[in-house]
Amino acid sequence: GADLFPTGYVCAKSGTAEIGPGTTPHATFAGFLQDEDYPLAFIVIVENGGSGSAACAPIAGEILKVCVETLDRD
Repeated sequence: GADLFPTGYVCAKSGTAEIGPGTTPHATFAGFLQDEDYPLAFIVIVENGGSGSAACAPIAGEILKVCVETLDRD
């Protein structure tokens, strides 16, 4: 899906990777920022994180904010 981000849209897909019975799956979240001024892509993986959207999306959001702020300074 695409979620509104201050500079455009984040196009991303969350996921889980099952690693065995009785073990919490790895969480994944990958995507890109759809903005020509900020050509950023990302992958976040949290081992044994469970849900990709719950575990990884907040991390991706914080990283993207820092990247955008850094690009704005240059």
